[in-house]
Amino acid sequence: MRWLAALIVFSCVSNTVPADADEGEERPGAFERDFALAVYGLGWTGPYEAGGGGLRARWEAFERLGVEVYSEHLRVRDSEGLRHDHPVGFNLFVPIQPTTNFRIRPLFGFCAVFSFFHPSNASPGGAGRIDDIHFGVHGGAGIEYAFGSRVSAFFDAQLTSYFGHSRYNGGWSAHVGDNLTAWLVVSGALGVQLHLG
Repeated sequence: MRWLAALIVFSCVSNTVPADADEGEERPGAFERDFALAVYGLGWTGPYEAGGGGLRARWEAFERLGVEVYSEHLRVRDSEGLRHDHPVGFNLFVPIQPTTNFRIRPLFGFCAVFSFFHPSNASPGGAGRIDDIHFGVHGGAGIEYAFGSRVSAFFDAQLTSYFGHSRYNGGWSAHVGDNLTAWLVVSGALGVQLHLG
């Protein structure tokens, strides 16, 4: 995380240095570069609320199609114990750029969530943790604004349908539901991105 912050600071400083007069060519804009790394904060709401942060890497292989992979880490509000969720997944997106420094990104993707729950009322010697893996499909849109040739800020909003199992703690034993259930979550992410290439 520190190395990414250092790269972003370096990029901001380097963008303020004027190009040599004899170079004779412009640097490509942030959105003209094929690769990017980002760090962001995010929040969820729906049947439960959560907040945390994430990292993502992007590759725009084609002019009208890009892919990004991400890893997120959230603390879930739960009165019955400590729950933390760790989604990993990918997005396919279509960049729509009405101006040089601004663009919109409709996106669609899939993810898996490694969800860990530590009940606060677990009996000594009883169930200590109740875990599950959730799967999701999501769609949404993002907006981005570029500052110079390397850095952009973004906001993404998406709706995710998750599939997983219900969980509860019975004191001496943990219970995971037999049936697969589905629920919807709305999320928003705000962050900065370093463009490479």
